[in-house]
Amino acid sequence: MKHLLIAFVKGWRALISPLYGDVCKYYPTCSAYGLEALQIHGALRGSRLIMRRLVRCHPWSMGGIDPVPGSPLEARLLAEADNDTRGTRPDEHSLANDDECIPMR
Repeated sequence: MKHLLIAFVKGWRALISPLYGDVCKYYPTCSAYGLEALQIHGALRGSRLIMRRLVRCHPWSMGGIDPVPGSPLEARLLAEADNDTRGTRPDEHSLANDDECIPMR
């Protein structure tokens, strides 16, 4: 069943999506989201995630980044958010202790 649904989504992306043009408010697009949801979670849970996403996708939605739960994109976004809340980024230098700080007078 999973492979049949994946084939359907790939067919949709090849035949139907180009007719709409670049109108998706979400990243990843609904069809890319659906494909990834099916590949990661299988037919049942992947289908539920697709339906939930399609219900949210309408002209009045704000859109934005909406990764598939458990996807590499979600893990990367969570890691970046965690680094931002701690005040450091992986590529920035942070002072390890107070000895290195210059006191203010």
